[in-house]
Amino acid sequence: MRMGIPVFGNNPRELLNDGDHNKLDQSAQTEALKAEIVLARKKLQDAEARMIELQKKLDEFVNKERQIAEIMIVAQINAQRTEAQARARAEELLQEKEEELRLKQQELELLKLKAHQFKDSILDRLDQYKTTVERIMEDADHESFAPTLVARDKKNDHKRIG
Repeated sequence: MRMGIPVFGNNPRELLNDGDHNKLDQSAQTEALKAEIVLARKKLQDAEARMIELQKKLDEFVNKERQIAEIMIVAQINAQRTEAQARARAEELLQEKEEELRLKQQELELLKLKAHQFKDSILDRLDQYKTTVERIMEDADHESFAPTLVARDKKNDHKRIG
C-alpha cells in the first residue's frame, strides 16, 4: 500500500462491489461444481448399475458355458462308453460267428468223409455185385448149368391174387 492511495481503488463501494462480485463468481462456480458433482455421481451410479447388469449377464454366460462344457464332457464320455460297448459286442459277435464257421467246416468235413465212405461202400458193393454176376455168367457158360422152366399152376395163382 502506498501512502494515501488505496490499493484496490479510490472508491470503497468499488471495493465492496468487487468483493461481492468475487463472492458471486465463487458462488456460481461452486454451484456449477456442485451440479457437475451431482451429474458425475449420477453418471457413476448409472455406470455402476450398468456394470452390475453386465456382470450378471457375464455370470449367466459363464454358467451357461460351464453347463455346456459339462454336457459336452458327459456326451463325450457316453460316446466313448457306447463305442467301447459296440466294439465289445462286435468282438463277441465275430467270435461267435467264427466259432459257428469252424463248427460248420467240421460238419462239412465230416459230411465229405461220410460221402466218400458211402461212395467207397457203393463202389465196393458194385464190385461185389459185378464179381457175383461174372461168376454166375461163368457158371452159365458151363454145360452143367441148364436153365429149367418152372411151370406154375394157374389155379393156385388165381387164388392167391383174389
